[in-house]
Amino acid sequence: MILEKLNEWPSPKITKHLLIFSIILTIIVYPIMAYFFILSKYPVGFIESQLSFSGSVLKGHYKITNINYYRIMQILDYAYMVSYGTFSFSLALIISRKFENDSFWSNSGHLISILGILAACCDAIENAFILAMLTDPSGFPDIWAITHSCFALVKYILLFTCIGWAIVAAINLLIKKRSS
Repeated sequence: MILEKLNEWPSPKITKHLLIFSIILTIIVYPIMAYFFILSKYPVGFIESQLSFSGSVLKGHYKITNINYYRIMQILDYAYMVSYGTFSFSLALIISRKFENDSFWSNSGHLISILGILAACCDAIENAFILAMLTDPSGFPDIWAITHSCFALVKYILLFTCIGWAIVAAINLLIKKRSS
């Protein structure tokens, strides 16, 4: 099974390099994205916008937004997806490999590493809908907004699952270290 291969692949050294790469990429990309988001004057935060499930709400937001800056931010978001997808993948593998092979934590960590990548893929599809909506900010079909929000919802569920797993697994490791 593919998840079993994650016990050894990618190698621990490559996994560590992936984690470092993802942190560096985040440090570079996120402030630039934030800068363009501020310039766009988008009226609400990411979560409120992405989970609106409403074409009319998004059309209202786009009316008072500098679309060009907002579009640039959405394009830059693809690099951010690479960073957090790589981060969640490598972090879950690093943590899961500290547990005994075929244990609950090892196996669930391998699954979590894949879920982090799936979250980034959902984000990429979500952004494709945003970019499509920005081609006609006042006349796009409302179903695009609903579909966009569905992918955003799945993304957030996957991300919060990954974050929650990492926290609980790390605490479990700390408890095991202290007790031994």
